[in-house]
Amino acid sequence: MNDSRIAFRLGPINLVLRYPEALDEEIWPYFSHFPASPEGEPATTLHLRPAAEGRLDLCNDDRLIWRGLTWPDALHPILDEIGRILAAMSTQPVLRAAAVRGDGKAVLIAGPPGSGKTGLAAWFVGQGFEFLADNLVAIAGGRGKLNPIALALSPHAAVSPKILAWPGFADAYATLTGHGAIIRLEDAAPDHPQQVSCGLILVPSFHEGAPPAIEPIPAERLRFFLEQAAHPDQSLSSAASETLTDFARTVPAVLLRFGSYKQLPGFLDQFIHNALQANLGALGLARLVKAGSPRPPAGAAVSERPAVEAVSVQPATARPRKRLSIGMATYDDYDGVYFTLQALRLYHPEVAGEVEFIVVDNNPDGVCGESLRKLARSIPNYRYVPVADSIGTAVRDVVMREAASDLVMCLDCHVLVVSGAIARLLHYFDDNPDSIDLLQGPLVNDDLMAISTHWKPRWQQGMLGGWDLDEAGRSPDAPPFDIPMQGLGLYACRRAAWPGYNRHFRGFGGEEGYIHEKFRQAGGRTLCLPFLRWLHRFERPMGAPYRISWHDRIRNYMIGFDELGLPMEEMLAHFRAHVGPVAEAIIRQTEQEIERMRAGAG
Repeated sequence: MNDSRIAFRLGPINLVLRYPEALDEEIWPYFSHFPASPEGEPATTLHLRPAAEGRLDLCNDDRLIWRGLTWPDALHPILDEIGRILAAMSTQPVLRAAAVRGDGKAVLIAGPPGSGKTGLAAWFVGQGFEFLADNLVAIAGGRGKLNPIALALSPHAAVSPKILAWPGFADAYATLTGHGAIIRLEDAAPDHPQQVSCGLILVPSFHEGAPPAIEPIPAERLRFFLEQAAHPDQSLSSAASETLTDFARTVPAVLLRFGSYKQLPGFLDQFIHNALQANLGALGLARLVKAGSPRPPAGAAVSERPAVEAVSVQPATARPRKRLSIGMATYDDYDGVYFTLQALRLYHPEVAGEVEFIVVDNNPDGVCGESLRKLARSIPNYRYVPVADSIGTAVRDVVMREAASDLVMCLDCHVLVVSGAIARLLHYFDDNPDSIDLLQGPLVNDDLMAISTHWKPRWQQGMLGGWDLDEAGRSPDAPPFDIPMQGLGLYACRRAAWPGYNRHFRGFGGEEGYIHEKFRQAGGRTLCLPFLRWLHRFERPMGAPYRISWHDRIRNYMIGFDELGLPMEEMLAHFRAHVGPVAEAIIRQTEQEIERMRAGAG
């Protein structure tokens, strides 16, 4: 099969993208607007090449980095790898942020994962703003300057259909994938990198159903937000760190809280226009927020694009991608995170150079947030990801989205893994490179003797499943075997195989059994690897710091069962008997909510 080839310049780097000729019409539009790279200059080559059973492998200069991809889902790893290369080679701070432009100035949209950055950028385009970048923006050396990188817009699956129906997207070239749309806007500037003045930084915070509100962000807090937005494949030099600090002090910023995109017309766009036209500093912006946002003058024109300024950056080498991402979600449990991470480092030294650590903090403004962030100073390959939205246990989805590796292991933040098990897991993936299965292992009891290989699917104590033992898993050297379900204190899979939790889940409960069945319905298996043993801290003498409610639990089970087409009669009978009369109101309310979801209003 013949290859097609695109050679282009992106910011400070030259790239060559090779791919099967049959995909030419589907790949070329996303990169054709970038300037061609000069002949004879060094370039990094990304090669999407055919693999077994119609799948595709992605290589970086002949080094395999993604295996067994399907088309069109392979577009996401291509864009991810381009971002990694750019971040590693740039001497400027590179942020995973979006940017748009109106009134001659850029608005930088920077926030934690799931906060709505891409959706807001798309919304602004629908309001007549110019699209500059999604998920890749460099902070230039000049005061308040940006170098946006106009790669495609890539919203998550849940919001993609909504965005494609908005004004401004009728002529957009789009590819629908299992992870969301990839959208190339017709007016994406062909002359990037271009340096643009940033008039405002917008930090979104989406809370479904919440009223819209805007509040100014002081410079010291903004520096924290920008640091968390920094690309994980970039180690900030002292000069780049100073650039980020200067940027936070120079450009005014606001926090936007909102609960629906329908709330924003006439509110957010008017405020942004007024702020950009007035050229406000931090104090003036605070006064504007306090005074409210009057309607902008009729017929306000958008300034012409500023002249392109060249960027001179010395090339560097991208850091090798780690083989395995180990992630955990936490909520005010510093001790659990600390001892889990340090145990991984102490008792699994053979994989130390092959893993990255991701900590997703679902209460970054809580008592543990700052201490968790500071762990990056002493733990290599550690990334702290703040997620302020109240998500619950389904925040584990963020671990999968944030993982830079093809292989992911997700832990509770108070789990210890038996020595040697992670190395054996990597060997298992080497022997099964095309696995689309959910992989788990036996729980080891506190006495370090008894084990539980799986959960038996039975309703008890308000949940589905109870610990059980299959003799097939008693020896750690026994072969893998199928299980119906297992506790989710530890699981692993290829990131490309992760089906995700239902976006409507809330709080705690309903994940076990649901995610197992979702893997099976996608063609995978749910396996126990007898060597993959783990110890879980169950006792919480001082109580859990988060809310656990019957409403959330019953609701999640019902939504999950409805999604998967599973019968609910036994479940509902159990909750009516176990919870009592209050269950009936929760069931009726959730049934109505599910009907609204089916009708497209949920």
